[in-house]
Amino acid sequence: MRGISRSLAIAAFLPGLVACSTASTVLTMQWKDPSVTELRATKVVTVGVNPDARWREIVEDELSILVRNAVPASSVIPDEEVRDVEKAKRFFKAGGYDGVIVMRLVGVDEETTEVSGTAAAWGGYYGTMWGYWGYAWPAVYDPGYLRTDRYQVIEVLIYRVEDEKLLWGGRTRSLEPSSVRSMTTEIVQEVREAPAVPQARPTP
Repeated sequence: MRGISRSLAIAAFLPGLVACSTASTVLTMQWKDPSVTELRATKVVTVGVNPDARWREIVEDELSILVRNAVPASSVIPDEEVRDVEKAKRFFKAGGYDGVIVMRLVGVDEETTEVSGTAAAWGGYYGTMWGYWGYAWPAVYDPGYLRTDRYQVIEVLIYRVEDEKLLWGGRTRSLEPSSVRSMTTEIVQEVREAPAVPQARPTP
């Protein structure tokens, strides 16, 4: 068990997460380096890429809680230097980090659905012709309404720091979340259950 706790726990997230898809978040696509069969890392950095500093902070903090041996990028790289590639490299090297998980908001989709106000009920008045006749003529047509749902599309990437190699990548689609924190938790759950995610192996 001690060895497992030292590995990159992409496939072994915090116990207690339900092992099934959530209703509001789905994994829409994923890719895995075919040469990678396992994930091993002892020090992981979680990164939230977004111009909104509060969004980044919440994502990084939540990921660092859900993924073992992970720390938020905000505790590794000063905010004013996080966009500088060369400076970021130096901070990662100095800290001895060997794994990185990145989450980035890549877009917001809108989906409009027509909701009918008149539902068919084939019993009752519909049961006989004249029963329906007497019901239908005075009935008022209800045009219903249009409902627009917003979905946040999030990119999730797992890198190995040593050779800068992308090990796994995916995108999720979340119905407008109640909070960034809850959305992050749902995304972690979806990634954890993805069949193409390499398994984490205990470190000797």
